[in-house]
Amino acid sequence: MRDDEILEPLDDDMYIFQKKLGFRFGEDAILVSNFFKPLKYGKLLEIGTGTGIISILLSKNEKISKITAIEIQDEMARMANKSIEKNGIEERVEVINIDVKKLDRGNIYDYIISNPPYMKKSNGKINPNSIKAISRHEITLDLEELMRESKRLLKPGGTLTLIYRSERMVELLNEASKFGFYTFRIQNVFSKTTKKSKLFMIELIKGKNKGFEFIEPVYI
Repeated sequence: MRDDEILEPLDDDMYIFQKKLGFRFGEDAILVSNFFKPLKYGKLLEIGTGTGIISILLSKNEKISKITAIEIQDEMARMANKSIEKNGIEERVEVINIDVKKLDRGNIYDYIISNPPYMKKSNGKINPNSIKAISRHEITLDLEELMRESKRLLKPGGTLTLIYRSERMVELLNEASKFGFYTFRIQNVFSKTTKKSKLFMIELIKGKNKGFEFIEPVYI
């Protein structure tokens, strides 16, 4: 373990390597992992795994046959691989250091999940730490690209599950519709200290309209 890293415990006797300072996973990853509800046995792709938290949490889901976790940043992918090995789940989770736009695996996944960058490059101050910047701002992957690549990689009827900023909900829904996704579930996330929702989670279905429901909000 490097001097700038720490091994932290998770639930169910699992662990994750994180930086002592710098990028660390937040509540967004936990929320979207809990929101994800696969209805059948299938393969899962996580886009932008960071240090691997979502894939680690979902590795015990019995309806997931295999998880492919991709990460564009070398350092994050290295740490995710270490965490996967530490937890002994290499047969369940595959980490690939790659840009999703270069992943040559069209139409094979039943599920995609992501906690993507949610701030436009033109909005807000970009963090000088490149790892944090790429994780938060649309530097390497914007919303339109996320929808396009998800459509390419998902099987017909496959689902895309995201957590995103509430202020960009209309934009996300428009992009989803443009690429042939139908909204299946939405759950707003509220903080007890504010009356406005800052985050929401959404499950989209590629090419099929199976109805739509708002789920009771989450309060944190």
